[in-house]
Amino acid sequence: MFCINCGVKLEEGQKFCPQCGKKQVLTYTQVFQRGDLSEEELINNINLWFQSNPKAANISCKFEMDTSVGFLANKYQLNKVVLEYELFKGENQNQYALVKEETMGLTKTKVKDYMAEWKASHPNVKVVDWEGGTHARGSTVSHLMGGFGARNRMEVYILFKFPRPEKKD
Repeated sequence: MFCINCGVKLEEGQKFCPQCGKKQVLTYTQVFQRGDLSEEELINNINLWFQSNPKAANISCKFEMDTSVGFLANKYQLNKVVLEYELFKGENQNQYALVKEETMGLTKTKVKDYMAEWKASHPNVKVVDWEGGTHARGSTVSHLMGGFGARNRMEVYILFKFPRPEKKD
């Protein structure tokens, strides 16, 4: 048996490489590209993939974002999501989901503060990763004063996991 990362010879059943420290589990990649899909369709496709792949575990993700001009403030657009994951022999005890949270307001909110509130209001889930931010439109003076009086749009994409519901017979 050899390390999947550096190739050093390992003892049978060794879970970590003594040379590079890499966990000896194969990881897989699943790429979701937006293309002609709406953002909502892209997120739905990702969530359908999570539901149909119950052996996928230890999922991490990378978001690729663009910004575009919106009606009252610029907005983020999710263009690509790259998932990296392991496969369990049995079914993973956790279910994963991706959501988009969006707020609009007259005052500027920090995304980290919003995420702290979101986590507190969702105590049964664990946030795996998130991406997003706040875009503001208004006068230069308004922006210098922290966004007061400007229209602000916050968009956050949150990948989270939660205990898989038990199947009912």
